[in-house]
Order: sequence, then structure tokens, then C-alpha cells
Amino acid sequence: MLRAVATALLLLRGLRAEGGVEQDYEVAGGIKEDPNRDVLAAAQDDAAPNSLVDEWDKHMEGFTPELLLTFPLPGRSDEFFYEDIPENSPPVLIRGGFFASASEETSTVEFSVHDPKGNVIFEKKDQAEGLFHFIAKRSGTYTFIVSNHRWMEEKMVTFAVGKGNETHLQPQHLTTMEDHVKSIEKTLVDIQTESTYLWIRQKSHMKAVENIHTRVLSFCVVEFLILIGVSGFQVYYIKGLLSDRRVL
Repeated sequence: MLRAVATALLLLRGLRAEGGVEQDYEVAGGIKEDPNRDVLAAAQDDAAPNSLVDEWDKHMEGFTPELLLTFPLPGRSDEFFYEDIPENSPPVLIRGGFFASASEETSTVEFSVHDPKGNVIFEKKDQAEGLFHFIAKRSGTYTFIVSNHRWMEEKMVTFAVGKGNETHLQPQHLTTMEDHVKSIEKTLVDIQTESTYLWIRQKSHMKAVENIHTRVLSFCVVEFLILIGVSGFQVYYIKGLLSDRRVL
């Protein structure tokens, strides 16, 4: 049971970097795959069998599972998992692990990995736990098979698999609260500067519109006064003509 718990902790170890970060920090961007990293060391098999912890430290550094699943495996049954490698894809490192238990005790299963042509590239028989790591050079579908050959014994199996050789969370991947505050301050200054510029421009436009309105109003008043004067002169002139008219 203790070995199963230790294996589960190791499989979950790849997810701790995402959940264990303090609130004062935030991931600045996705952790990208390092093209200069030699993945052959992670994919190479050991010359002599090592403990699970040593094997993890040597081959599973930076492992982030894309699939982490615990499922029941009835007796005399197989469970299949698939991983697709796109066409014309460069060789990619595939890693993962499994462990099995039955009635709260460790129990053995058979595990194998098949390439797109059906060839067995990794196999473990009668093992309660194990790690696998290999470089997928062929495009196509890789098949992971977990088998329980016991007749009446149901087992609980935990399976994890992931692609790539990503790095651990590094300090350069983090953004501190001070950096966030500086970024917010810079944004606020930019907003204030832009708002001031827009207000000055709008105020200048408003003054220009007010001047135009004032000139138009003045022109209308002058035009109205001239119209009243001309109208008065016409009334006075016509009245004079009518009053000086002689009766024939």
C-alpha cells in the first residue's frame, strides 16, 4: 500500500508546479519546450533496474501528464489508451507511469505499449507499478494496454501519460506582484495621458464651435436689425406716398 501511495505521489508530482505557486506570483506565459534539451537521456533505458524514485528522478524530470486517470479494471479484461502523433511530426518524447492495487493492497497487472505498426516497444509483466519512456519516431496511433489476467479480482489502476519534455517552473517564468504593480501603474499613466490629450483636443474643438456660434448669432442679429430698418423705411415711404396723393 505504501508503494502505491508513493507511486501516486510521483505521478502527481508533475502537477505540483501549477498548484503550488504562491499568490504573490503568477505564471508569465506557458512553459515552452526547450529545443536545446537532450531528450535522449530521458528516453534511454537503464542498464540495471533502479528503484522507482531513482528512475523518476532520472527520466521523468519536468513530466506534466496530459492524462491522469484512475479506473477499475475487472478480471480477465483489458483497457486501451491511445496517443496520436500527427503526420510529418518530429520525434516526440512520450512518458508516463502506472500502478495497480486490489483491496487496498498492491496487485500486479500487465502493461504494454504498441507502435502504429503493432510492434511492442515497451512491456512489463506481473508488475504492480512502472514507468515508461520512449521517443515516438513514427506518426500514427500508439496504443497503451493495461491487462488484468486474474479471473475474479478487480483492480484499481492509475495511469498517466504525457508528451514532450517540458521544463520545471523556473523563477524567470514568474511575474512578481511588484512587476504587476509597475505594469498597472504604467497602464494608468498611459490612460491618464491619453485622457488629458483627448480632453484638451475636445476643449479646443468646443471653443471653436462656440466662436462659430457667437459669430453666427451676431450675424443673425445684425441681419435682423437691417431687416427691421428696411421694413420700417418701406412702411414710412409708402405711407408718405399715400398721404401726398392728390385727389383729381
